[in-house]
Amino acid sequence: MKQKISHIRFIDFSGEANPYGTLRGKQTYEKLVDFIESSPAYILGISFDGLTGADSSYLRESLISVVKKFKDERSIFIQDLTDRDIIYNLKLAAEAKSQPIVNWVGSECMVLGPEPSPSNRALLDLVISNRSLTTSKASSTLDISVQNASTKLKKLFEDGYITRSEEAAETGGKEYIYHAIGQSA
Repeated sequence: MKQKISHIRFIDFSGEANPYGTLRGKQTYEKLVDFIESSPAYILGISFDGLTGADSSYLRESLISVVKKFKDERSIFIQDLTDRDIIYNLKLAAEAKSQPIVNWVGSECMVLGPEPSPSNRALLDLVISNRSLTTSKASSTLDISVQNASTKLKKLFEDGYITRSEEAAETGGKEYIYHAIGQSA
């Protein structure tokens, strides 16, 4: 996947190390939207480095609202988030908006927010562990039909758990390559 990736620090948009509240969240949302709309990057990594806290209402109105707004146009992930309290608050915010978000810490990936169905979870885990794969690879690995794998991967993509790119298939035509959002992209 050869698409431009941009990295930003969330604290540069929040303006403080422990942001909180709906109003501040909406203000940060506007700053993030302005930045994203002016950026050519398809993939955006947001570092949580420097944040000491953030409540769920702030995260819901700022970050999760931005991810939801751009989910059909851009892939947004977070990184450098290890604080358990912020992770918990971000999970609550993502669940409230029914919008998953991917968190990378080093080479480890954690998806926060609503849980996919168990069968879709198996596919999500496969995409994350392989970093990218085709429908046929998913089908053969999980011993499910190509059509079933295709439907489930498309659902994971549409719901914002993974991203995809279109490439020429070896047999002619085009095929989608599904990717974990973030560092693997």
